[in-house]
Amino acid sequence: MRVSVSLVTYNGRPWLDLCLASILAQTHPDLEIVALDNGSTDGTAGSLADFAARHPGFRLLLEPANLGFAGGHNRVIAQASGALVCLLNQDVVLDPSFISEAVAGFTGSPTVGAVQGCVYRMTPEGHRSEVLDTTGLKMHRNRRVVSRGQGRGVSELLDQPGEVFGADGPCPVYRRSALEDVACPGRLGREYLDEDFFAYKEDVDLAWRLRLAGWDAVYVPSAIAWHGRSAAEPSQGGLRRYIRHRRAMAPWLRRTSWRNHRLMLVKNESPGLFFRDFIPIAWREVRSAAFMAVVHPADLVAIAGFVRLIPSMLRKRRHLRRRRRVGDARFAAWLR
Repeated sequence: MRVSVSLVTYNGRPWLDLCLASILAQTHPDLEIVALDNGSTDGTAGSLADFAARHPGFRLLLEPANLGFAGGHNRVIAQASGALVCLLNQDVVLDPSFISEAVAGFTGSPTVGAVQGCVYRMTPEGHRSEVLDTTGLKMHRNRRVVSRGQGRGVSELLDQPGEVFGADGPCPVYRRSALEDVACPGRLGREYLDEDFFAYKEDVDLAWRLRLAGWDAVYVPSAIAWHGRSAAEPSQGGLRRYIRHRRAMAPWLRRTSWRNHRLMLVKNESPGLFFRDFIPIAWREVRSAAFMAVVHPADLVAIAGFVRLIPSMLRKRRHLRRRRRVGDARFAAWLR
């Protein structure tokens, strides 16, 4: 089964050699590699061009402006020929058997739309740790979405395969037919990832759409990778740790994250489940707004960005309504 690896880069030169070497080392025999650079200014595009010259099977697309994580991957997916597509972050290193193990997760079940591997943390110097980065997405009843196992040690490894809510962003592998099933029409072509999001939480939105359309997501612990994540949200540790984390984030990232989460609710939320879970959702929204107003009042500009994009989300919601095959009762089983 052919697998297309979609690598989108933006000023990722420090990570590039490790990432590219890990792709070339894959044991899967039928691999297509396509990279798109989003107008990097740090030499990334030149390094990719040199790599393409040495490896004729490697395809390179160069964009003069930054299309974002979503827009970049959408351009590559539109040209990909594989039955499966791996969306790869530039700061990810794959174990040589990662693709082969991920492919095995799709066999035997035509309803598997996404495979999630076991991803560990990696330092900026490229040192591989035994601290988990993610084993998939988990959604709570208040609609907070976290990466399963994030920050836990190897002794606490979630080593059992099974279903998860969705695949997390560093290196998810998708069935191409599932992506086509939940794609929305966009300004520049089909949107597999929502280009209004630009970057951040587009993987959660895609996981939600796939679930509503009846596609499964499975965790395959033998598909191993390492990720140099820079924006991990603490899953525990209290308010003080959360405040430190938010202050360390770039302002654009805080604002984009806040906006995209609410856009995702407008686009995908079920009225019945929303009213069922109104209290936990409302309580989280009140706390979020209060925190932003007190700690980062300049981030309130994100509200205007959210309001501006509501009409676009409603158009996509109407389109996706025809794809929905899962009722509230079945979907509610994934809210914990």
